[in-house]
Amino acid sequence: MSDSCKDRDLLAIEPGIFTGGGFESQQMAAGTDGAISATTFSSPSADFVAASIQPGMVLCIYAAVPAEGRCYEIVSVDSATALTVSVLRAEHDGNAIAPPAGTSLKYQINTFAPQVSAAAATLHEKLRQIAEAEGISEADFTDSAQLGRAIALGALAAVFTARAANATDADANWVKAEHYRRQHVAATAAIRLAQDTDGDGVAERTRTLGNVSLRRA
Repeated sequence: MSDSCKDRDLLAIEPGIFTGGGFESQQMAAGTDGAISATTFSSPSADFVAASIQPGMVLCIYAAVPAEGRCYEIVSVDSATALTVSVLRAEHDGNAIAPPAGTSLKYQINTFAPQVSAAAATLHEKLRQIAEAEGISEADFTDSAQLGRAIALGALAAVFTARAANATDADANWVKAEHYRRQHVAATAAIRLAQDTDGDGVAERTRTLGNVSLRRA
């Protein structure tokens, strides 16, 4: 399930979180000597390998301040100083789309991996409970777009809840936090677990996560 949702999936829903700053994100790398040529982003001063940069993270480049930046998804880490990047693709496995070329670019790579991990763990617990009740092996669960979207919405709810700490009820971050919380609940309730018990390609049983309640182990 850890591969169901990455930073680029949050970018597809709420791009502003990568340029807006805030303590709730973790900065993995930054510099002022970035360059883009075709789909290659390079920074001679960087060590992307040591910084644990991963495909699916998001690169933000900017001229003056990050809030005015442009964001691209990281397709691959090619070396310590070079990445393959792309304008956000419609599909995870689509061909990389070259951003505008540039040199002497300021950049940063932030991640919301902790929020994604927490949302994934909550969803995994619901799946675990179904496994216990139905005698299904957790090894049979596979990633899907439904799972990824539910995780992304849960992560976004957590991000905006953190941003709204100590804010008034009318703060825009609270509004977004509640919006994504409701969307997360709806997306989770809509997930269907299908069982093909005889291997004929047709599901004989389905379960919804909407009626599963979390409990302490």
